[in-house]
Amino acid sequence: MSSRTSDSMKRYFVHALMLFFGFVAIIPIYVLLINATRTTEQINTGFTIYPGLDAFFSSTDTIIVNWDETVKITPEEGASAEEAPAEEQAGEQDVEQKPVIEITAGDMGMVKYLDMIMGATLKEEKNEKTGDIETRVVKALTESRQPRIAIVNEDGYVLASYNLSNNALVFVQEGQWIKRGETIARTVKPSNVVYNWRALTGRGFQIWQGFGNSAFIAIFATVLSIYFSALTAYGLHVYRFKGRAAIWVIILVIMMLPGSLTFIGFYQLMAQWKLTNTYIPLILPGIAAAATVLFIRQYMSSVLSLELIDAARIDGAGEYHIFNRIILPVIIPALAAQAIFTFVGSWNNYLTPAIIISSQEKATLPMLIMSLRGDIYRTEFGGIYLGIAVSLLPIIIFYSFMSRFIISGITMGGIKE
Repeated sequence: MSSRTSDSMKRYFVHALMLFFGFVAIIPIYVLLINATRTTEQINTGFTIYPGLDAFFSSTDTIIVNWDETVKITPEEGASAEEAPAEEQAGEQDVEQKPVIEITAGDMGMVKYLDMIMGATLKEEKNEKTGDIETRVVKALTESRQPRIAIVNEDGYVLASYNLSNNALVFVQEGQWIKRGETIARTVKPSNVVYNWRALTGRGFQIWQGFGNSAFIAIFATVLSIYFSALTAYGLHVYRFKGRAAIWVIILVIMMLPGSLTFIGFYQLMAQWKLTNTYIPLILPGIAAAATVLFIRQYMSSVLSLELIDAARIDGAGEYHIFNRIILPVIIPALAAQAIFTFVGSWNNYLTPAIIISSQEKATLPMLIMSLRGDIYRTEFGGIYLGIAVSLLPIIIFYSFMSRFIISGITMGGIKE
């Protein structure tokens, strides 16, 4: 009874440990997805465990002009030194610190555009529903200026100032006199996901082109690597020839060497062969990967019967026919497992393409995502997280499709004899 209880406790402990490590593995992915639904300002405020309502829903803000009847203001907040009254300029020369001026504001104020230029920051559009000509803010994400509307009094002092975001609809014209309580603009704030997507694609970021480039490299590298690695493993496992053991030792040694040791020499060789800024160095070197050869060869030794090969030879089948029509179907689980690792490694590879590829048109998706960190105005972390989340979709789809072969490989056995 005690032995049965002990085994039960061990089983519960193992299950709890597996759940714990599974939870730890999911946390980074969850944080990534949450940050993909937040703006850069929200990300800088700290961590949150759930997305807000603004993550997926847009909101509308109506800007109603207002100001206090009595405004305390310093000269630099209002008119310039040339526009300020003469007695105020004289007073500024007598004291080191500019004094706070208290003015009495009326019920009327004049509209003044700040950092708003027709054609660059503003454009006029015809409303298809009403037929009216409307003025909209068209500030692009890459522009540094922040469009604002200021309300000034007769002396040029700013009574109130309002910032406008992209695509805001402006209801007032510069120089227009308005009363307190009137509506001057309406700002539609897109959802965080939409904003991050615009930040991701609105700066010359060719995400679909990056998708195509990464898919081209990953698919060809995976297919060629799996096929020729399986062919190499088949030759080492089936044929008996001199130097076979030495080749196997070389493969093991190559696996132990870090890739960074040969990286400089690899780049120099590609430069001498004039293969830089091409996809050849990203595809061909992985045709016979040492780790893939090792895995497939070990799998063959456990499931592949040499009598099956001899029977095929007796029937008159050629060596390539045996490999392509008989061996490959038997080792499909091993090929699927290595295909996942090869595809993920090629898809997420950043360093090698960043060194080899110099053309923006040939850049892979990881290269494009990392380029967002070098924005000349500010780094859009929300767009970066969204780009990383989008780049994970092909990996998840590919893994979901191929994982069933891994399961069949685990459950498979006993076919050697």
